[in-house]
Amino acid sequence: MKTTCALFALILAGLLSTACTSTTRPVLKDPQTTIEVMRASYREDDSGLFLHTLGRPVLREYSEHLLRVGWSEIRPHVGEFIDRAEVVSVNDFGSQKPDPLAPADFVWPEEDTKLKVVRLRLDGEEEDFLFELEVDDAPENTTQADGFWIGDRYFVKTEHPSPKTYLTEDSPEAERTHWRLVFPYYPFQQSGPLTARLQQTITNERDK
Repeated sequence: MKTTCALFALILAGLLSTACTSTTRPVLKDPQTTIEVMRASYREDDSGLFLHTLGRPVLREYSEHLLRVGWSEIRPHVGEFIDRAEVVSVNDFGSQKPDPLAPADFVWPEEDTKLKVVRLRLDGEEEDFLFELEVDDAPENTTQADGFWIGDRYFVKTEHPSPKTYLTEDSPEAERTHWRLVFPYYPFQQSGPLTARLQQTITNERDK
């Protein structure tokens, strides 16, 4: 389903090319919070905030290098979709091995991570979306970091006699733990009616 993946590539391209720089991002404590942050990112025109909600498998597949295309033509449709979608249910989801027959452009969650499936409804149609639990690395200046820089040299904590001199900030793991979207996920998006509808809306707009 290359067209679905190409659609999301377009979405991410615009986000990456216009991303706002911000050091403070909300904790995505559950998938419902993540969806609310997605909505806020569009209402506030903060593409960097939207990127904060995307899982590592997504950003590995759709890198900034590959995603230098326009965004303005599709942003209104995607924004409306996220703004209007209703959360129907949120449930735990068991891990599944990647389907070897699935197109390569689909993404799969990381191994041994907690997963949840969120069902969204829009205008009577429903589709499942996958979220995974991720823990971000601690910033370099925090006590939880693995090491630190002095000039152009990097020291691992155990290599330096006084790491506490340089690692002074606190970054608890709870503040770096987030539920993030894994999309497009083959079992859900290969025939998902909402994804297909969004794709068709954007295609029709581009063909005008």
